[in-house]
Amino acid sequence: MISRQAKSSIPLWTAARAWWSDTAAQDCASFNWFLILAIFVASSIAISLPFGANRWREAEVASKTSQYPGLGTAFEALAKTDFSFTVTKGMVQTLPDAKSRTLEVGSWHILVSSITDAPEQAVTDSRNVLQLGPDRFMVRNGKTGIQISSPLTAFEGFSSDILKKAAENRRILSDLIEGLLFTTVFSSIPSIMVTLGLLMLIQNLAFVVILGIMLSFAVYRKKLGEDGGPAIRPLEGIKMATAIMAGPAFLIGLVGLFMPAFKAPFLWLAYSLLAGIRVIVLYTSRYRSAEQPR
Repeated sequence: MISRQAKSSIPLWTAARAWWSDTAAQDCASFNWFLILAIFVASSIAISLPFGANRWREAEVASKTSQYPGLGTAFEALAKTDFSFTVTKGMVQTLPDAKSRTLEVGSWHILVSSITDAPEQAVTDSRNVLQLGPDRFMVRNGKTGIQISSPLTAFEGFSSDILKKAAENRRILSDLIEGLLFTTVFSSIPSIMVTLGLLMLIQNLAFVVILGIMLSFAVYRKKLGEDGGPAIRPLEGIKMATAIMAGPAFLIGLVGLFMPAFKAPFLWLAYSLLAGIRVIVLYTSRYRSAEQPR
């Protein structure tokens, strides 16, 4: 069994204990920067989880065909017309002799247009919209406001011939529509996740630096007068802040990942409060120690 003294010499165990132990938190000031960077990146990813999970759940809901009543009928009607189009290099190509580019089917307004067509007026009323082209695929439920949109680069090769063939069998057409909706929603998820991660990384970095500098001033009183001036070590404070804030980050990340009822902005606020309280507790402990005579 590993002794308590041996455990205290293990950096990761010390970092874990820093979540509640002021002594362990101050020991983190001696960590090398590679370990601090690893802890910081891991905690930033953890705090990004609620935002990523929220976005994924929203995308999953928006990709359901049940969100767009009558969409199957709209695609069937489009398949029965003389529209002739194909998606090439992220753009819609239509035949010059196409009779029409718009179609009204029940509550659905259907628009197929290429880059060479005259610009269409945007549909701003409460109608449902199915738009293909010139460079995007878009579906909107005018009643609920749910809208999904994606560049056509994800639909390379899709054409009116494929649609007409799928319309011969309702099950195949249903699968095609589900595939189109899924691709529309999730094709942008990787870039969204990366953007969210970078945003949270920057926000967390600012948070850690500010609180770390604050921690470094806790010993100002002790150092003042001993060597002619204050010995403020902000880098050590940043190391300690990184270690003690990782605990709230992992806790909030797990809550956001497994409990959808908690929204991401609320969880970020909770993280800020928990991390701030922990830093204040450590600051108070360091300040009191600084007041004690040597």
